[in-house]
Amino acid sequence: MAQYKNIEVDAELAGVIRHMDNVEEYRELLRNLQSVWDNLTMLGQLSGTGTDMSGTRHAFAELTGTLLNQLGHEELRTCRQDMSAKAQVAIDILVRNLFERTADIGFLACDADIRQFIGKVRECAGNVLLARDLAAARTQLRARFAEYAAKYTVYSDIVLTDTEGHILLRLDDATAPAQSHDALIADALATDAGYVETFRAIDFLPTQTQSLVYSCRVCDDAGGAIGVLSLVFRFDDEMQRIFDGLLTAADWAVILVVDADHRVIASSDRFHVPLGARLPCSDGPEVQRLRFAAREYLAMRCPSRGYQGYAGPGWCGLVMLPVEHAFAREAAAPLRALGDEVRSAIMSSPTLFSEQLRRIPEQADRIQRTLNRSVWNGNVRQSSSQRALNPAFSKILLWEISNTGDRTRDVFERSIANLHETVVSAILHDSRFAASLAIDILDRNLYERANDCRWWALTSVFREVLAAPVDEAGRQRVTEVLRYIHSLYTVYANLLVFDTQGVVVAESGSTVGGASWSGRAPAEDWVRRTLALDDSQAWAVSAFAPSALYGNAPTYIYGAALRAPSAGDEKAAVIGGVGIVFDSAPQLLAMLRDCLPRGADGAVRNGCFAAFIDADAQVIACTDERWRPGHRPPEAVEALALADDGSGVLRIDDQYFAVGVANSHGYREYGSGANAARTRVSALVFMPLCAVAVQSATASCTAPSIRGDASSDDTVEIATFRVGRNWFGLRTEKVIEAVDAAGLTGVPGAGETMAGYLMHDGVPIAVFDIASMLHDDEALPSAPDDSTRQVLVLRRDDDTRIGILADALGDIPEVSTARLRPIPAMLAGGNVLGESVLGGSGDGDEALLLVLGVERIVNRLAGGSTPPAPAIPLPRREAAAGR
Repeated sequence: MAQYKNIEVDAELAGVIRHMDNVEEYRELLRNLQSVWDNLTMLGQLSGTGTDMSGTRHAFAELTGTLLNQLGHEELRTCRQDMSAKAQVAIDILVRNLFERTADIGFLACDADIRQFIGKVRECAGNVLLARDLAAARTQLRARFAEYAAKYTVYSDIVLTDTEGHILLRLDDATAPAQSHDALIADALATDAGYVETFRAIDFLPTQTQSLVYSCRVCDDAGGAIGVLSLVFRFDDEMQRIFDGLLTAADWAVILVVDADHRVIASSDRFHVPLGARLPCSDGPEVQRLRFAAREYLAMRCPSRGYQGYAGPGWCGLVMLPVEHAFAREAAAPLRALGDEVRSAIMSSPTLFSEQLRRIPEQADRIQRTLNRSVWNGNVRQSSSQRALNPAFSKILLWEISNTGDRTRDVFERSIANLHETVVSAILHDSRFAASLAIDILDRNLYERANDCRWWALTSVFREVLAAPVDEAGRQRVTEVLRYIHSLYTVYANLLVFDTQGVVVAESGSTVGGASWSGRAPAEDWVRRTLALDDSQAWAVSAFAPSALYGNAPTYIYGAALRAPSAGDEKAAVIGGVGIVFDSAPQLLAMLRDCLPRGADGAVRNGCFAAFIDADAQVIACTDERWRPGHRPPEAVEALALADDGSGVLRIDDQYFAVGVANSHGYREYGSGANAARTRVSALVFMPLCAVAVQSATASCTAPSIRGDASSDDTVEIATFRVGRNWFGLRTEKVIEAVDAAGLTGVPGAGETMAGYLMHDGVPIAVFDIASMLHDDEALPSAPDDSTRQVLVLRRDDDTRIGILADALGDIPEVSTARLRPIPAMLAGGNVLGESVLGGSGDGDEALLLVLGVERIVNRLAGGSTPPAPAIPLPRREAAAGR
């Protein structure tokens, strides 16, 4: 523990609590109230009222420390979740992108045209006669590289070298050196892996800044290495896109990617945290405090979770947040827009907060009940005793004590309520953030699918085989290439090549079972549209609908046209097509699961689920098995899914959920044109808030407003209290005091009105529950909480006293006796408990109050079906004292 402005706080909060504006605001309010309690405690001891506030003062002081610690922990937890989400998303999206690059380099390095070009270079060595043919081949292959790069705009350059590092061809050769001596050439030739991943300054790139390059050796038909192909990834461009998607203009966070040595390799603000800076962060999963450039930060570091077995380059996402801005929060406007019923249910939810935090309002209520009872007893004693040194002053003091207690409890209630709003608003933000992540992952994934089919449609083997009558040898060649591609790209259920009639020439083999499609024509619209495409940049996609190619389950199928091998002509005649069947069931679920909000332990938060819903309000994937692909969600969900990006609270069955919504906006050049309508999707992320509250039949139990008549000559004081949901009164001379019912001991078999016995001033007294005698059965709460009930100790006469249970204590007004209207004793057979009715003061704005008679209560108990408890004589010392 540590001290912060005379309050003990947990060590974790010691260095940051001063920056939490919400916590500091309530600390100041409670500090001021504590000063008031100090004064009231002293005045109470001097007043002669017998009201000692030291216990209440101490209890509120202890609760203040508990409250501030809990508020601080909740603020820190909310900050941690936001930082963790950004750091995790930054690295995971990057790793997903790089996974696709590892497959691309493996595919392109086996391209027949590249292998043939290297062969021609070898043939032309020293042969001037073949130089012209080589120049033409170089032009043709560079055009081919340009087509690849046009489809995959994530690459800035494609570089081909021989085994000695001589650069044979590159996409961008404006400043190209003739030869590379970089170690990646030797690494690519020596590795047993499918690729080499290099991030550093590379000698064949024009700048000496770090570049991310994927390399793979090119082999001849015999398997011997004849060259190395390298793809240069647009790393800075991609990171900027990721950062822009995670940060807003008002965000103070800096998002970074750091290597294993904690050196910055990507920064969302290079002026703030520059590239190459080494950060003193540790490898733990918790929020860290670190100093950098003479400033203090909170930092959260997250390693990649990997994707499809690819762990990434060993980098981590890191978020740094200046500590003085870490706990600034937007107003909780979304929650305030909800209906009262929804807000009430959410605010009382036991699932959103720790048990210790939930106990704070209960502890404050318990302290306030004790305080109210103390004030109530003080007023009772003043009415029955002349010992007060200054009755008027004492009444004012008691009123001020009660008022200060109400103000103190109000601060506790407001602080908890504001925290509720902050937390729920953070949950709404988290759900919206997770939905944005899900749709971003989907858009990026489908971008890759649209590019894959167009890349593979450039494959020379496919075009050569379909340009002539297809024989078995040709069919086998195409099949082998499809199977090799499928081994690199594991997100597909099947890869197909078909002719101009739509008949499948070859396939990689379906991973979802079923018969072979070779020799058969899928009667699906996407085939027709693929064969009608205008050029090699165009592609087609099916609607998300059941397909025989996917076991009659719904999926997306992408297609690109195969064109006759006419050099440099992307509008050559269509001779067939490539179809790729997306393995949507596991892949879409994996995307959704990856975006679900997680706790500090990395596990998905309990009850969260996510869904993709298309433009026709049809579910295409959902992590909750209740909503299966092809089905329609409930109307409320459907309406939210078709709305703009945002968040809201929905009731689903008997639970309220925070729901974030994000609509597809595309990625890079993907997401426009006719195909976009078929893949327009909304992502929805559902985070449980609470169960729908069962509305209590008990109406409000507001205390009656009774004006006093202190100026009247003939007055009586009436002590008010509540039983069930109705308020009653007793003459104060018949009331000894109110005590806690905690020590009540039951008497088995004594009847429903006999509550038990309670020790009072060393003497056991009988305590009764008179609720049923008041004919208030329907108005009673269904399950009274005994821990909140109190016992009113009443005197029948100088020798007898009993106790009755009350649910709450009210004011003790001094009223004119003229306002009391007697009730005849024999009314209703002598069973009426009320001795009089207290009327209003004449202006008509006051409620009537039934004043009970202690004698009538005792007589009713003695004459009723419940056996009366034995009368217990009042000890003489009490009688002598005038009580």
